[in-house]
Amino acid sequence: MPKFTLPQVAQKPRPVVFLDIDDVLCVHRALNTRQVLAALAGDETVDAAAVWQQIFHPAARENLRLLDEEFGPVYVISSSWTMHLDQQQLRDAFHLAGIGFVADNLHQAWATQRDDEDSYRLVEIEAWLDTHLMSSPFKPSAPFLIIDDVVSGQSLLGSHLENQAVFCDAWTGFNYPKLAVAQGILRSQLK
Repeated sequence: MPKFTLPQVAQKPRPVVFLDIDDVLCVHRALNTRQVLAALAGDETVDAAAVWQQIFHPAARENLRLLDEEFGPVYVISSSWTMHLDQQQLRDAFHLAGIGFVADNLHQAWATQRDDEDSYRLVEIEAWLDTHLMSSPFKPSAPFLIIDDVVSGQSLLGSHLENQAVFCDAWTGFNYPKLAVAQGILRSQLK
């Protein structure tokens, strides 16, 4: 008797979220990558518990969690933090600061490549998309979203990627109105 098999169901690709850190998650005026590195290294001059509790704004963490729960994305870090922390250090920091879901869902190509400190976000993201997500010259193989701030993401303004981006304000971060914009961008691509 022939064996019956169910037809293969094509899985939809998971959305990709390009995530900046400063002025998106990290809006604290006194905490930055230096304190994160010191806390990870066990430097006793830094209050590690305070770093992990305060490095990422609570509302930004919660809004990112809500986005994650709805869309189940993979993350690509597009941040100057990648110049100071390696992949494992970032994973550890994300877990310790309460957003382990980002660490657990980093894309295999987990960061955009930066040429130097003055690298343009538009160029970084375009290069990543061209290498990892474009199925044809003008069509990505998965939905994507860019969460950045108006300063480091300035090169995205007015570009062909602007409509895929949420621009957070300095010292405010990924607040609820920005979450609503992000949800709208991904929902429109998933129709």
